[in-house]
Amino acid sequence: MRLIMATTAFALLACTPTLASAAPARSKHAVTKKTPVTTVTVKKAPDFDPAQMMAIFDKIFPAQPDPAPARLALARTSVNGLFPDGTYARMMDGMLHGLADRVMNMSEADFVKPASGKPADTMTLRQKMAKDDPYFEERMKIMQRVVGEELAKFAAIIEPKIRDGLARSMARRFDEKQLADINAFLATDTGREFGRQSMAMYVDPDVMRAMMGSFPEMMKAMPAAMQRIETETSKLPKPPKKTTASDTK
Repeated sequence: MRLIMATTAFALLACTPTLASAAPARSKHAVTKKTPVTTVTVKKAPDFDPAQMMAIFDKIFPAQPDPAPARLALARTSVNGLFPDGTYARMMDGMLHGLADRVMNMSEADFVKPASGKPADTMTLRQKMAKDDPYFEERMKIMQRVVGEELAKFAAIIEPKIRDGLARSMARRFDEKQLADINAFLATDTGREFGRQSMAMYVDPDVMRAMMGSFPEMMKAMPAAMQRIETETSKLPKPPKKTTASDTK
């Protein structure tokens, strides 16, 4: 299982220095023949370049004009009501923990259709993991606690940026009177509760089910959409073929 394999691999890596130190020491009188070693340093390009990724995002989502200061100030008040401190951490923590619990309570039969004549394996993933690891449940609780604590740290970085982006967007979409009306509502008891819950509703199981439930219909409609594109672009000349080296010989 992936968790056990990952834990074993980590344990082996952690034990490497210990194993090395436990190796038999060389005799003081042993003669060691030194061979000159030529070191060649090869600079490998990074697999992931955050700066390049951000440059791509900057072109896909270019900076927008600054909103009017008065509208931006009102929009910041709106966003503070709609996205109060801790919203992101609560939203992600609740979604991930609920998702993890539901997946662990599924069996192999839920993921793979059993072969003909073979009974479905009804043992849940949680039961299998607990069978191999007596401390699995305790381990899961620790992992969930750590994930929640780390998400809180991420939220401290992410939330101010989200609030700034939302405020700029709202300041462009709503005028001062509309923003004032929104803020008046968010200042009420109902408005405060709506603000606290509004973002979390987007990852609610009912909403996620509605989104996932649309996929089969979308997949059915995809061939007709592709056919329409092909039909409507067929009036245009075909794109020129690329010339290869073999074509020029």
